[in-house]
Amino acid sequence: MLRQAVRTSGLRALLWLRIPPPASLPRQGYSAALTSTPLRSSSSGRPQDHVRPQTTTSKFSDLASDTSSEAYYGAFPSRTHTCGELRATHVDQQVILTGWLQSSRQVSKQLGFLTIFDHTGSVQLKVQPTSESASLLDSLSSIPLQSAILIHGKVALRPTQDSKADQTTGAIEVLPDSFTLLNPATRDLPFQPSDSVHADAVSTELRARHRYLDLRRPSLAHNIRLRSRITHAVRNHLYDQGFLEIETPVLLRSTPEGAREFLVPTRTSSTTAGASAEPSFYALPQSPQQPKQLLIASGITDRYFQIAKCFRDEDGRKDRQPEFTQIDLEMGFVSGGPPTTLQLSNPSQVPEVESEADSADARDAQGQWRIGGHQVRDVIEGLVRRIWDVAGRGVALPTTRFPVMSYWTAMTRYGSDKPDLRYDYSLHDISSGFMSSSDPDPPSKDAGQSLEILPYQHHSIGSLSKSQLDHIVAPFKGKIERFRVASKDNIHELAALLLKKSNLTRTFLSRLEHLPASEVDVEHLASTLRGALEAEARQSDAGQPVDVFVSLRTDPPEGGSTPLGDVRKLLAGTLVSKNLLHLRGDAFAWITEFPLFTLADEDKNQLSSFSSSTALTRWQSSHHPFTAPLSADIPLLSSAHTIASVRGQHYDLVLNGQEIGGGSVRIHSRAMQEHVFRHILQLNPDECARFVHLLDALDCGAPPHGGIALGFDRLMAILCNTESIRDVIAFPKQGSGVDPLFGSPAPLREPNESQSAAESLLRLYGLTKANT
Repeated sequence: MLRQAVRTSGLRALLWLRIPPPASLPRQGYSAALTSTPLRSSSSGRPQDHVRPQTTTSKFSDLASDTSSEAYYGAFPSRTHTCGELRATHVDQQVILTGWLQSSRQVSKQLGFLTIFDHTGSVQLKVQPTSESASLLDSLSSIPLQSAILIHGKVALRPTQDSKADQTTGAIEVLPDSFTLLNPATRDLPFQPSDSVHADAVSTELRARHRYLDLRRPSLAHNIRLRSRITHAVRNHLYDQGFLEIETPVLLRSTPEGAREFLVPTRTSSTTAGASAEPSFYALPQSPQQPKQLLIASGITDRYFQIAKCFRDEDGRKDRQPEFTQIDLEMGFVSGGPPTTLQLSNPSQVPEVESEADSADARDAQGQWRIGGHQVRDVIEGLVRRIWDVAGRGVALPTTRFPVMSYWTAMTRYGSDKPDLRYDYSLHDISSGFMSSSDPDPPSKDAGQSLEILPYQHHSIGSLSKSQLDHIVAPFKGKIERFRVASKDNIHELAALLLKKSNLTRTFLSRLEHLPASEVDVEHLASTLRGALEAEARQSDAGQPVDVFVSLRTDPPEGGSTPLGDVRKLLAGTLVSKNLLHLRGDAFAWITEFPLFTLADEDKNQLSSFSSSTALTRWQSSHHPFTAPLSADIPLLSSAHTIASVRGQHYDLVLNGQEIGGGSVRIHSRAMQEHVFRHILQLNPDECARFVHLLDALDCGAPPHGGIALGFDRLMAILCNTESIRDVIAFPKQGSGVDPLFGSPAPLREPNESQSAAESLLRLYGLTKANT
């Protein structure tokens, strides 16, 4: 090693130049030769003390006079191993490690333990100075935690009593004989990155402001590295399935698709004859929906995918971010009906579709995939299995197909369009119990509502207290009632409670003009209740009390959940927290046959101008306006009275009660797409003009097509067992959309060529007054 002092313009730098090994010298031999490398020391021969970091008032020339505060810019050898790969098989080998100092513990003047880590894991250093390196322990112990360091030493077995079987490097330790401090960390770090129980004491905002430091936490680092491996596996799998990865534009035009968009000002202005120039804006895409449909229409590929960045200006939640990532797919020549073995004898023959409109069980798919897009389903189920293999989830997925249920079934049985199937507890519609067995018409058809219950049989090993159950229903005051009976056999007592004590039952009966409360057949009601309680009974808990939650819901169901569905979720969560309920393994489900259109809410209607001539019949697409209707429901599109009954060829993939993907078979004819735009959504001519490129493409022989997008952030959160997607994104935003690390969003402080466009954008949002 050659130590050379270089003086340039008063700046002194110390360089350690290591002569590279001859080609004939093996790497291990070179490592062994470095054992004589001296410690970095001062001119006095003593180890340098760490000094405080440079402040904003420090002069670099002054700082340079003290070499102990500088980062090391000299040459150093490459590492021979990573910290996390060392095992008992490496014992007695000389190694060079690089990483960060994680912990330091000096037991005595002659013994100390340190831990260094890198992206692969951590390893323990055992420091026992010898006469040749008496100052080694003092030097290492003086280094601030989180400093970047290079260690040279020998691998040794730990004593048997000190071996840590739960650690990958727990059988060995490294005996260092020299080190190089590559960059000392400040002693005033805002926090120490750790997964210990004390880590929660650090505020979320402080962690976000120093995200680069927080990412050194093992749990966060593991999440980001797993995300990279999953991304690689997704690409490989889809390439093997014949998909082509194609990038789509990030700067697009604003379109009335429902969600709020991010607008980007540009210097380009739009001009019309006789009018002054107006500022123009791009919109960041909510999804690559239109570009990917155009790709399939082009014929360049019939299997497209992209790991796509998407943007939506919406309120932040633990599972939402203003910018997010999705695995985006689109396929051409996707069937518009369920799998069939029909053989076409000539080009004009098409399968006939049997109408289900009048079928008694038309709303219940009974586990059958009755819509189109089964080719997409096949690809996604294969992709998910591949992801689970790579993630090492530890939960074997069933070899059978993922279960399928209609939106109606999900809402009436579980009270949610994304039901968690890892536990039981089903909802039961007891509306029919209030009519005579000879009454041919269910009363809910007249009432527009259904009365439903959720039975909860107490556990013999322990149950929730009255206060805990009251806490569950507290957020639903006036919407949920709870009654308790001594056991599931006390059916008549429960019937009496519903008829005499339940305000919700009274409300339900008041809407049945042809069925006064005095004429309710109590025996028939008791029979209905018995069936519901028996379905939820557990033999092991026979004789235990039963709490029955009661609620009203619309019929047919609307929205994403019902009050009783929300109670089901809270009840299960409470039982799990009390160790009274054990969840089954990962539970997937496909939810299909959603309503194609729903009544427009005020916010989306204002954004998209989805309006009709009467305020009571404003419609919006349940998902997006490009979803095709079920073949059997196409005739219903022609009448305003049947729009609500049209089912869409949309499918959601649900995992453990969370939607991780959604897609659909698309409208592939111009005539139907224009009908949806103009006559159902009531887009005005200017709004329709924003989709003219898509309409023209459909008019050029676009094939039947469909696709799906998987929410990659949400999927990764499930794989990493975390509730927040911020834990699986390297640089996430806070819930408010603010990024404390980069200080965004921020005002435009300095004038530039986009200033006028930015001011116009502010005026558009009503945040500043127009110039007068």
